[in-house]
Amino acid sequence: MSEWRGVAQGCAVIVGVLLAGLAGAGIWIAVYMQGDPQPDVAKAARSHTARAADLLVTAHVDQQLAQLRTALPWATHLGTTVADICETYPANTGFTRRTWTPVMCTRTGTAYLAFDGDFREHLAQLDTALAAEGWKPTNNAGDQPGLVADLDYTHRPPGDATAAELAEAAARPNVATVRYTLPIPSTFAVPPGAGGGPFPIGTVEVAQAPHLPTIDDGTAAHDLTLETRHFVDWQPYSHTQLSTAYPAHGAILAISVRLPYNT
Repeated sequence: MSEWRGVAQGCAVIVGVLLAGLAGAGIWIAVYMQGDPQPDVAKAARSHTARAADLLVTAHVDQQLAQLRTALPWATHLGTTVADICETYPANTGFTRRTWTPVMCTRTGTAYLAFDGDFREHLAQLDTALAAEGWKPTNNAGDQPGLVADLDYTHRPPGDATAAELAEAAARPNVATVRYTLPIPSTFAVPPGAGGGPFPIGTVEVAQAPHLPTIDDGTAAHDLTLETRHFVDWQPYSHTQLSTAYPAHGAILAISVRLPYNT
């Protein structure tokens, strides 16, 4: 009897050790998986490095938009939006220790202008003005990439098109959108690990009435309250304000410049 009692006690000790080990492992896993604390985005945005970089970025974005506005005397300035955002993201997913990306900021300035007259002719003039500023289109529509090529591609019917298909292609909205790579200023460095291609990035969208540009100017993100995001600057220009350009004008163009910087 005492022999069985000893065996039972031994089993109880083993089970206790196993349970304690599992509990300890669970606590260790919980602590490990909790990972690093989220960086203080607002504090990073106020750092000396971020403030100095933001001054350079702001000057460059404003200069790019101002130079293009000057080069387009036939267009009337409606308004300009600014979205200067600092963010961090979880650096990994799944069953791994949670870490965070370094806080990185991006300033986006978007100028909205209205114009009248021949839509395609003004697109050609805009192509010329953008090329003079060193903006290089990244679209591959047509033989000569740019806004005119994008418009032509939009209205291109399929091969051996029927009369109905020709009519449908011709009736498509007059909207052209092109992304660009811009010359990188020598006054600052591109943030390391910043994906998405060369920086800065430009986007131009032109829409004929009654359509409005749908370009993402960054200001809509202000409505999303996230602890991982901090707005350094936010100057919106709503679609309601934008729509007041019609019917006084026949078309609206949006020119956007996006440039990241370190903290």
